[in-house]
Amino acid sequence: MKNRVQSLDYLRGLAAFSIMVYHYFTWSSYKLGADTFAGRTGIYGVSVFYVLSGLTLFIVYNNSLSPQNTGHYFVKRIFRIFPLLWLSIFVSVVLLNFKTNLSDLLLNLTGLFGFFAPDHYIAVASWSIGNELVFYTIFPLVIFSGRKTQFAPALFFALAAGLTLFFAYSVLATNLTLKMQWSHYLNPLNQLVLFSGGLLCGQLLAGKKVPLPYALLLLASALLLFVFYPVKGDLSALIAGNNRIIFVLLSLGITASFLMIDFKTGKITGYVLSTLGEASYSVYLLHPLVFLMLKKYAGFSNHKTLIYTGFAITLLLSILVYHFYEKPFIRLGQRLIDYWKQKQSYAMRVQK
Repeated sequence: MKNRVQSLDYLRGLAAFSIMVYHYFTWSSYKLGADTFAGRTGIYGVSVFYVLSGLTLFIVYNNSLSPQNTGHYFVKRIFRIFPLLWLSIFVSVVLLNFKTNLSDLLLNLTGLFGFFAPDHYIAVASWSIGNELVFYTIFPLVIFSGRKTQFAPALFFALAAGLTLFFAYSVLATNLTLKMQWSHYLNPLNQLVLFSGGLLCGQLLAGKKVPLPYALLLLASALLLFVFYPVKGDLSALIAGNNRIIFVLLSLGITASFLMIDFKTGKITGYVLSTLGEASYSVYLLHPLVFLMLKKYAGFSNHKTLIYTGFAITLLLSILVYHFYEKPFIRLGQRLIDYWKQKQSYAMRVQK
């Protein structure tokens, strides 16, 4: 699975980059509607993140997760997610003077806002992190259920799809703007279909050889529909009704095709995509902070200067933050797990 996971890293990096592009242009007063590629990737780039989460977690943990080592799984998730989340909250509150209260601050620092108040996030892009934490909590239950019945991932997906249908046709509407419906759209129950879909893709496709022509056909078809499917107007047109169902399926199809295809890239291209994939979490959480800091403290009056300077600083800073901030915490989490394992092993030897 090494090459396939590498291809998923490529997609993760491209999704993070596309979200940054979307935000920087919309925040600079450029109008990106439902008919634009940037507008679509701005919305469904996050959706791809959710699919990737379900897919990669299934690949890593399907055969290894057990009730005995579930604690290790949560330790890894905590040390992967929270340090950068805390940093983004700190910058937002202290350096950018975001207004908050003690209740919301505690919800954000603990990650519980995704469970109890999804729209009370502090850092600009962190709403999706709250959703991810909800999904991470549910994930072991689905895996353990899958040990009893192989249909557990499919049932989980069917339940999540039902919730999405409810949101698409009863809660969200195309005649209202996305901004007006934002608190409903970001609800984890509305986004769960993407994570569960990724998990189901893992069960159906991980480790299986799919003929390359079929995989390429899926990728080409999904990308062409994603770009040219006729939708106009506000971005709300992408998140409600039939269009919501279509773009969810396209997000699943694009991600599944990246799993199936062993992309042959040159050394430079592979290095750039791999580096972007590694730093994608930093790109995602830091790009709003870089933009707002430049706007507040650098005083750029030219939108294009702000945008392209922001791109450069975000990418460089994200790579540095990944290597010198994220990775040390990831290693610390692994050391705690190793210590835990050694202690358990010693206790078992003593009992014998």
